[in-house]
Amino acid sequence: MGVGVSVKVDLKGIEKKVSPTALAKGKLAISNQMLIDFTPFVPRKSGELSGSGQATKDGVKYPGPYARAQFYGSSYNKVRTFVFRKYTTPGTGKRWDLKASALHSANWGKVGLRAMGVKT
Repeated sequence: MGVGVSVKVDLKGIEKKVSPTALAKGKLAISNQMLIDFTPFVPRKSGELSGSGQATKDGVKYPGPYARAQFYGSSYNKVRTFVFRKYTTPGTGKRWDLKASALHSANWGKVGLRAMGVKT
C-alpha cells in the first residue's frame, strides 16, 4: 500500500499539441522532479523511507504501512493512537508533499513542458 499524493498541474490544451508518448514522458518527468524535491523533507532516521520512493506516471509512491504512518504523522491499532512529534532529522516531518510543493510547485510544470518538448 502506497501513500497517494495529489498535485494538479494544468495541462489543458497540451494534449492537442503533443503526442500521447510525449505527454506520458512529461508526466513521468514531473513525478521524478517531485520525488527529488520531496527527499529533503521525508523523515530519515535510517534512510529507508526516503530511499523507497518511486516515481510513476501517476505520481510518487512510498510503499508500506510505515510510509503512510509517517506521511500523516500518526498511526493507530485497535487499542490506541500513536502520534509522531519528534523527528531525528531537522526539517523533516509529516506531509512532506505540502512543504515541497510550497517551495517547488512552480517549477514542476516547467519540467514537464521541457520533457514534452514544448518551448516556453
